Amino acid sequence: MIAMKTLILLRHAKSSWDDASLSDHDRPLNKRGRAAVPVMARWLAAQGLIPERIICSSAARTRETVQRMATEVAGLPEPEILPALYHAEPPTMLQLVRSLPDAASRVMLVAHEPGLSTLAAHIDDGQPRPGCARAFAHFPTAAAAVFEVDDGWISFGARAARFVAFATPREVQEG
Repeated sequence: MIAMKTLILLRHAKSSWDDASLSDHDRPLNKRGRAAVPVMARWLAAQGLIPERIICSSAARTRETVQRMATEVAGLPEPEILPALYHAEPPTMLQLVRSLPDAASRVMLVAHEPGLSTLAAHIDDGQPRPGCARAFAHFPTAAAAVFEVDDGWISFGARAARFVAFATPREVQEG
């Protein structure tokens, strides 16, 4: 029997536009982004949502988001950096999730908008739950959406996952 799977969709924290010579791919986090990361890392830990596997876009801001989370929460795995996740469309992300081994029961995908909100709306089972509409409309920076599926990763697809939670740094700080 395949155990329930949890997928955490995390948007990178706020990036800096201070250096116009940097490409979009190479932009680091700004001060607000650096402050948001520990807030979300602690929220994930408090929810019992420490991923066993982290798959991350190759952009500097996604990699820095994960690196800063690791300084806040012990036991985070090293991220798998995938250039294909840089501004990936939902079909690319969905194919990646479906290819995950069933041994990993909790996975975090760290990527970009608008792909994350579009993917969230696509995989949701359509049952109305508090907070889900916001996750499907737009992911603020450093926001996280959590989904569960009863079958293996291969079954992730349209209307296959239950929306569990959505949080932004501001909401977590306001309690």
